Amino acid sequence: MNEKPYNGTPPREVTPDGFKVYCAYDEIVETDSLKPNPRNPNRHPEAQVKMLAHIIAEQGWRAPITVSRRSGYIVRGHARRLASYEAGSRYAPIEWQDYDNDSAEMADLVADNRIAELAVLDQDAIAGILAELKENTDDLDPELSGFTAEQIEDMIAENKTDREAEEQAARLTLGERFLIPPFTVLDSRGGVWAERKKAWKRLGIRSEVGRGADDDNTKAGLTYNISSQPPGAYKAKNAYEEKIGQKISWEEFAELFPDAMAYSATSIFDPVLCELAYRWFCPQGGTIIDPFAGGSVRGVVAALTGRKYTGCDLSGRQIEANVINWEEISHISVLDDAPEVTPPTWINGDSSHIDELAPGEYDLFFTCPPYADLEVYSDKPEDLSNKEYPEFLQLYRNVIRRATAMLKPDSFAVIVVSDLRDKKGFYRNFVSDTIDAFQDVGLKFYNEAILVNTAGGLAIRVGKQFEHSRKMGKDHQNVLVFCNGDPAQSAAFRTEDPQEYAEDINSYLKAGAGKLGVNHEKVLVFAKGEPEKAAETIGTPETVEEADRYDNTALLKEILGEDTGDE
Repeated sequence: MNEKPYNGTPPREVTPDGFKVYCAYDEIVETDSLKPNPRNPNRHPEAQVKMLAHIIAEQGWRAPITVSRRSGYIVRGHARRLASYEAGSRYAPIEWQDYDNDSAEMADLVADNRIAELAVLDQDAIAGILAELKENTDDLDPELSGFTAEQIEDMIAENKTDREAEEQAARLTLGERFLIPPFTVLDSRGGVWAERKKAWKRLGIRSEVGRGADDDNTKAGLTYNISSQPPGAYKAKNAYEEKIGQKISWEEFAELFPDAMAYSATSIFDPVLCELAYRWFCPQGGTIIDPFAGGSVRGVVAALTGRKYTGCDLSGRQIEANVINWEEISHISVLDDAPEVTPPTWINGDSSHIDELAPGEYDLFFTCPPYADLEVYSDKPEDLSNKEYPEFLQLYRNVIRRATAMLKPDSFAVIVVSDLRDKKGFYRNFVSDTIDAFQDVGLKFYNEAILVNTAGGLAIRVGKQFEHSRKMGKDHQNVLVFCNGDPAQSAAFRTEDPQEYAEDINSYLKAGAGKLGVNHEKVLVFAKGEPEKAAETIGTPETVEEADRYDNTALLKEILGEDTGDE
């Protein structure tokens, strides 16, 4: 008899022999009246039946037995019928199902267990849940999870070992000297870079957390501006226009379908780029100022490589998430030759007052700014992403002026930017505007590097895009390096031990006073008039026809992968 209530929750019904029924059902019948399908292909071992019986006895009926109205046979729940006998229950809740024919009934019978077999269990997640059950639950038997006590202990122990081994492997990987030539093309798409990035992520960096629109971070908080639509929005807009038989503006589409303008995923700043910037342009133990902090990456990488980081962000939720993420990984020992780990500092506030919020002198300015109105971060009036480009640029220049004024003499500023298009599709020349902003406050433009990003689904979309507008798919960002004074005198290249850089990539930088080797050229394209009209005149280029052959094929998706969302 089931005499023990489950967490005090009242059941829907209690069977005549006292077993509680919590699931929806059509009626309660005698178990002896249920007819198993003689063609049932599923076999139920004794251990499974006993486990189900234990669950029914302790928790009551949580799922009914499904019975076909046309044949009278059980379709789903053969094991539950056997378990009811094992538990001592003589009654069972059932639901009736209607099937058109015998084939439909048999297909559902086979699918009952087959679909469950196709599921893939996340062992780490299960082990975490079981550990919580074991630790925090006083009156609930952990074996009600479907695992024995011995299996639970083994999974918890194995998960702990796996996590420790994974973290150790990441630490060992990151503990090796990271060598990459100081060229102006930084390729993040594979090889050593990709492995280094994976190692950083395995340590537990979760920079994407904190940008959600809800407390659980299950809904993206960032949205696209009208001037820059997400890839999926094009497909949705085209489908809607085809349905109604007319074209609509992006403003109308955004009003009708606001969710389509939201990010499907948030991005994570590249930790490898952080590491390079710090090692190349900031001395060991040096200080870093970041007026547009965003996620946790830049602060975490700075701390674990022996730098002191201060970042400012307008979002209190983002700051809170960053602090939590640091607490999650702060136990990690010092990487490489870092003398000590100093926890990163994140300040909640308007970066227009960065010099008041974080006064002091800094060895490196390092940031990735908001891209004008490309992304809308919040509805706060002081948020730069809510400004039209002229006002945005004015406020942006003010932040740069205030932040760079805190740099020490003979130091560097590094900023990761990208050009962005206006509502008509023409580049606003944001990169050049950024260069002007730094030069206007007295810093010298010293290096420009190209960060090549993973193309992902861009390669699938770019054919059609190029055919209609001659827009090239953007898969890079610009890494701009400025110097405040004399680069040869920068503390980044001074050390007490001349042998310290003997086998380090910084030896190259020391010799060249921080100069990156130029290994790229730029191809600039300008339009006279309307690009779309020019594209119509030119026609479909062979490259597009070739791309269309692979458009939306599973093979290309498999090779290139989907969009990563990485910044």
